[in-house]
Amino acid sequence: MANASTASYEQALALYQSGDFEASHEAAVELLQASPQDPNLLLLAGKAGVELGHDDAVAQLEQAVGVDPENPDAWRDLADALLAEGRSDDAANAIKQAIERRPEDVALLVDLAHLAHAAGNTEGAIGTLEQVLELDFGNVAALRGLVGMYREANRLEDALRVGRKVVAYRPEDVLTALDVAELTLALDRMEEAVEAFRWLRDIDDEPDHEVYAVHGMIEAELRRERWRAALDLAVDATRVDRFGRTTDILAYAVTQVFGAGDRPAPSRRDVDDVLAASRDEHRRLHAALGF
Repeated sequence: MANASTASYEQALALYQSGDFEASHEAAVELLQASPQDPNLLLLAGKAGVELGHDDAVAQLEQAVGVDPENPDAWRDLADALLAEGRSDDAANAIKQAIERRPEDVALLVDLAHLAHAAGNTEGAIGTLEQVLELDFGNVAALRGLVGMYREANRLEDALRVGRKVVAYRPEDVLTALDVAELTLALDRMEEAVEAFRWLRDIDDEPDHEVYAVHGMIEAELRRERWRAALDLAVDATRVDRFGRTTDILAYAVTQVFGAGDRPAPSRRDVDDVLAASRDEHRRLHAALGF
């Protein structure tokens, strides 16, 4: 740094790294009074400003890349700030600047792919992630991104193939295991679907989540009209269902096995709606947990 002591900068950086963004920002801004063109201070002030939602964060990061345009990390930080303001196109351009300066950084390519996807260019995003895998065939972030993008593009076989790779690398990845289970259902591979949901049941140790995997197994059995197996699983599900999600499923399965009773049974459409809602809720809960 020109005039600020290294110790003072290191202290401001330590505050940022500890999550005290307010104190870090104040320290960086104070140091900038003596060294207004210091790229490290500009970066630190800008990054802390992004965390705090300050209006001048982008300007500080733009100033940082102006002072030190060959720093790929500065361009990446600028992209984050631009994205926080909803400026996706500008963020993508900043990421491209970072890639030009560090083309071997596959994490930057993954970021660029997600920006392209957010902008509606799914095929372009897929192509970028496939490029990542040519450079780093086991990149889990790229693989996970491809699963979702292939599904969106209705390339279900490709999505399943890649999803299984992720599960091989990360066997405890609940969301990808759910992807695999749902994809086998969508592809009418019911025996594989039962096994996939059974695996999901084994790895998801969140309280009250067991019922979701059992519901998936029931759905597979209903689709191939194995009524007794569906009934047995529905009984199993009621044992772990504290919120009554299985009531209509059980009533429908009982009707299929033993015939109609005195009370009207739920329709198959009603049951399918319950099962679809169960899968959606399961995914939403794990997405909220950050898995």
